[in-house]
Amino acid sequence: MTANVLVIGAGPAGVSAAMRLQACGVSVTLVDRSEFPRDKVCGCCLNLSALASLSRIQCDSLVADLVPKNLRYWSLQHGSRRIAAELPGGIALSRRAMDAALVAQAAARGVDFRSACDAKIISVDDKSVCVELRTRNLRCNQVLCDVVVLATGLSGGGVSQWLPWEQSPTGPIGVGTNLTECAEVKPQTIHMLSGDDGYVGLVQLEDQSIDLAAAVRRPRGDNDSLNRQSIANRINAILAAASWSLRVSEQSLRMTPPLTRRRRVGYGRLIAIGDAARYVEPFTGEGMAWAIESGIEAADCIVNFGVDEIAAHWTRQSRLLQRQRQWVCRAMSFALSSPAVSRMLGPAMQIAPWAVKRTIHRINSR
Repeated sequence: MTANVLVIGAGPAGVSAAMRLQACGVSVTLVDRSEFPRDKVCGCCLNLSALASLSRIQCDSLVADLVPKNLRYWSLQHGSRRIAAELPGGIALSRRAMDAALVAQAAARGVDFRSACDAKIISVDDKSVCVELRTRNLRCNQVLCDVVVLATGLSGGGVSQWLPWEQSPTGPIGVGTNLTECAEVKPQTIHMLSGDDGYVGLVQLEDQSIDLAAAVRRPRGDNDSLNRQSIANRINAILAAASWSLRVSEQSLRMTPPLTRRRRVGYGRLIAIGDAARYVEPFTGEGMAWAIESGIEAADCIVNFGVDEIAAHWTRQSRLLQRQRQWVCRAMSFALSSPAVSRMLGPAMQIAPWAVKRTIHRINSR
């Protein structure tokens, strides 16, 4: 196949698409505005589904070897009530280490990778996509691509005129920070604490530091972003209700745009994958599984169907992936995003603990 493909964004979705395309003989360029290694707010857990997807591009061992021990337990706590379930597998790995390892592997396999390179889409039609590439030294040039794969995550990518929002960004704010220690966080365990203000996830990483990632809901009817102090107060309220000694400071927090979102995933020769298309709640690593799988499947669409009508082919395949893999995550997201429903979690966990455990195994399935 002689198509010239540009992938914008070198997170797990973009790098998976680039490596899959390169392995199939497609000429692919991968660009990212950041320099690597770099930190990200969340996405540190890879469940068995994510690792199985990585095995399709021969990268599962690459990331697994960076982690001394696999994840073994998942714990959900609402106030004083708690339930734990065994995990069938998975790993916790910092995005700083994981993303750097994946882009290095992509470059080693022959992908043309360019960091510190900003990409701006100028025009899109059924024949090509015109993109302006700008480097840090302000060198700028325009290129014509047969296909552009948008993997820019929650930042959006400035493409709303071609890929408009079907569900505009709204809902909770994503928040993250890295901690040097936390006595309550047990090794090999994903801790989730839920409350009226959202939920907080904590896990120990490969270097013994602690990743904290939270989804903090906004007051009803408030479409503006919460300020840092208010967000820190809400996270600390959830921690206090669970009787944890940990408290976070507003200065340490990194935030994302609103998490609930869904956009049109294809127009002309432009397609969107991963969080650039829609956000998936990461309870045990489902966000990473969606990102990696969507990158690989989008690449396969390009290879199997060609570049003509790629938007239509990817739209159908993307919807199929969402139906197959995400309905359980949507149900759990609803339960944790509604104060009324989340208050019922505690009693429900005690009455039917088997339901929680079965759900965890379901969303970890390969």
